[in-house]
Amino acid sequence: MQYMRYARTSGDGDNTKDAISKAAILRAWSFLAKYKRMLIVFVLLIGLGRLIDLAPPLITKSIIDTAIPKRSLSLLYLLVGAALAATVTSTTISVASRWISSKMGESLILDLRSALFAHLQRLPIAFYTKSQSGSIVSRLNNDVLGSQQAISIISSVFSDVLTLTFTLFIMLKLSPSATAIALVTMPLLVVVDRKLGRRIAPLARNQMKANAQLSNLTTERMNVSGALLVKLFGNVTRETHNYDYRAGKLRDSGIKLAVAGRLYGAAVSLIAALGVTGIYLIGGRLALDRQLTIGTLVALTQFATNLYTPITDLATLKVTLSQSLVSFDRVAEVLAVAPTVTDPEFPKAIKEIEGKIAFENVDFTYPDIETPFSEAPDVQPSTTVALESISFIVEPGTMTAIVGPSGAGKSTIASLISRLYDPDAGEISLDGINLREISLQDLSDHIGVVSQETFLFHDTVASNLRFARPDATNEELIAATKGAQIYQTIMEMPDGFDTLVGERGYRLSGGERQRLAIARVFLKKPEIVILDEATSHLDTENEAAVQSALFNLLSNRTSIVIAHRLSTIVAADQIVVIKSGKIAEKGQHAELLEKKGVYRDLFETQLVLKQ
Repeated sequence: MQYMRYARTSGDGDNTKDAISKAAILRAWSFLAKYKRMLIVFVLLIGLGRLIDLAPPLITKSIIDTAIPKRSLSLLYLLVGAALAATVTSTTISVASRWISSKMGESLILDLRSALFAHLQRLPIAFYTKSQSGSIVSRLNNDVLGSQQAISIISSVFSDVLTLTFTLFIMLKLSPSATAIALVTMPLLVVVDRKLGRRIAPLARNQMKANAQLSNLTTERMNVSGALLVKLFGNVTRETHNYDYRAGKLRDSGIKLAVAGRLYGAAVSLIAALGVTGIYLIGGRLALDRQLTIGTLVALTQFATNLYTPITDLATLKVTLSQSLVSFDRVAEVLAVAPTVTDPEFPKAIKEIEGKIAFENVDFTYPDIETPFSEAPDVQPSTTVALESISFIVEPGTMTAIVGPSGAGKSTIASLISRLYDPDAGEISLDGINLREISLQDLSDHIGVVSQETFLFHDTVASNLRFARPDATNEELIAATKGAQIYQTIMEMPDGFDTLVGERGYRLSGGERQRLAIARVFLKKPEIVILDEATSHLDTENEAAVQSALFNLLSNRTSIVIAHRLSTIVAADQIVVIKSGKIAEKGQHAELLEKKGVYRDLFETQLVLKQ
């Protein structure tokens, strides 16, 4: 079926690994090491608790072998009191260690989320163009939560290991021969771990991959654009089947993991039962031969339970541990993606600027970036040169228009000025300073961008405007919206500036969204404004209103206008014509028309289409 073919070829795309990487374990430790003081206290508490847990079986032995034969009521009271004190102390230590474990676990979630979110903010746009948002969200939420289990697992593992060590030591002291029977079954545990235990990590990874695939589908379809597309093309039934298919894959992977975990746990429990049975048999015979007291036999059986219970627990924890480390591995994979645009080590400060921008022999090819959930990992990266030998100057306070056919490289120039990418060769400078020598924050503070795709958050009008300047006053909001010619429209909304704009601003018209975007740049007050085909999707009436707002915005500012409609840039101080990534010609409108080159052809073509 068609939907099944589509579902199989789309997804998280991370390459399934059979083993958890060492990098994941080291990364996990790098986050846990921050809490080493708490870990030390935690370890000491766990160790003390496990030592105290040895007391009840030994007290039981003393009651049976000493207090009862001697008919000593005082000794009985003393031993029972000691058992009660041991239980209370052990419970108190358990509560304290659980509190420390919980605090470390919740702190780890915060650290991981903060580190991952901050790192994602530094990654290049190329990372996002190759990644599905559902995969990113899955790692930021699900995998971070999965990683948090590491704390509880570490506490359980450490507790179980100490219990095994202390119990085995006491059992050897009580009866080496009976203890030897328990140890005979240990090699069987190694065999079970090799045969069944090693299957769990890849199954856990497959489950997380299936979960990310389902998250991708949900994220893409459960938003305004996705839902609208599905309804308009009448694909509701097909998409429902697609969702069911992916949900079924998640179910199947979950079942496989659960069955593997239960089989592993059952095998370990069976081996443990064999060991306890052996102690009953050998210990019973030794007791019958009076080589072992009844109290010692009872203590041995209790210790045998203490010996195999942690082994069974460790088998159960194998699944959770694998899931947790796989989660760490998936988080580590994202953290390992290196940013391609970084701040200089010693940035040059630019508090006030004139706004002169210069391109000098700039070459650029869009970079290929490896992502842990690449949509198409088998596709070869593009080697097409986007820009070649680009040189031009934008003088302060002037307007430079960038025009050319679709795909010529116009928007690429805007991306390079904003330092979304760095050029492969040549230099781009601002007031004579190479952009690479300016901090990203400083550069962003001086540049405002209005693009053809306006993004608004599902929030109020005021909050969307204040994204540019969180400290903006109400008076500044009013001034900015008046400049963008959207103030009166806002006042006619149900709640004015407190009106919710809806997801991606879909409660507003295209012209209203665009003018809000212009108002946002007004509020930022940048010295340089980039318009990336800001009116290309608007009708004539909305375009006229937006053009008027743009005229106000560009006044007395350095501006780079990327335009598809050439009628909007005839008054530009300079027009740079791009064709196939190269500058075909540049000059003013009248001058370029006289040249009868690429610009004139574009202009005349648009005139014909308009007529």
